[in-house]
Amino acid sequence: MANHSQQQNETSSFSLFSASECIALVTVYGIEAVAIVMLNALTIIVCLKERSLRKRSMYLVINQAVADMFVGASLIYVYLLRGHTCELWTINLFRPSVRPILDVLRTVSPLASLINLGAISLERTHATFRPFKHRLIKKKIFGAAAAIVWIAAGAISSGIVSQMNFRRSFYEGIRIFLISYLSSFLFCLLTIIVSYSSMATKIVYGTQPHHRSATNRGRKLTKTLFIVTVVSLLLTLLYIIVGFCGILELCTLIPFYLDLSFQFMFYANSLVNPVLYAVRMPEFKRALISFLP
Repeated sequence: MANHSQQQNETSSFSLFSASECIALVTVYGIEAVAIVMLNALTIIVCLKERSLRKRSMYLVINQAVADMFVGASLIYVYLLRGHTCELWTINLFRPSVRPILDVLRTVSPLASLINLGAISLERTHATFRPFKHRLIKKKIFGAAAAIVWIAAGAISSGIVSQMNFRRSFYEGIRIFLISYLSSFLFCLLTIIVSYSSMATKIVYGTQPHHRSATNRGRKLTKTLFIVTVVSLLLTLLYIIVGFCGILELCTLIPFYLDLSFQFMFYANSLVNPVLYAVRMPEFKRALISFLP
């Protein structure tokens, strides 16, 4: 029943579009999905190929690129879904046997991306406050942290989707889904804000260590990752705010075009990271130039 109601809801929303508008919308989603997958795949290849980038502090950065690449893959699902509701093709993604699995895959990668940003902020906080202990952390700890990101995202996503699909009412299910999903985002956002605020306080008012060169490299990486995080959160924040406004019925008259724009920005946060790495990290830029023909 819920799946049938959701299909009706999607179809009624997209009935507002003409055939040319549907084609334009699906094309934009498709281009964004391909760009996200290709740029993040290139980031992973460059980081694994360049020896100077295969250090412990980059493990979570590489994991971020993996998460963002799967965000692009999940956007392909959205692309197929939009095309189906626009009646551009007959692929039916609403079958009861398929929809829950696809919903988990669609939600797990954005969650993993934001949880990983939270993990990066915690790692950078530890590097700022305990630089000597941070250098003694073994590589397997960073590998375990990357695995925990995916385990946590998978567990949260599976729980949320199961709650949504076992509700009698579609609107009750989607409400539970949005509250749980967006609350997870807000928790990660709070972790990131507290972490970077404490780092800023430490850098401005704390005592300066003796090993200036290593400290400067660490601070430069922290600043780069801070910029990446801020840009990602700015692109994500409107989506979260509008989602909670809808849940609390504070803004029920949001134009459908505007809602789609916020969703496009939400997915675009996985697109900007490789660009920022190329601009901010000389090692990445050199490796990227040498890799490209």
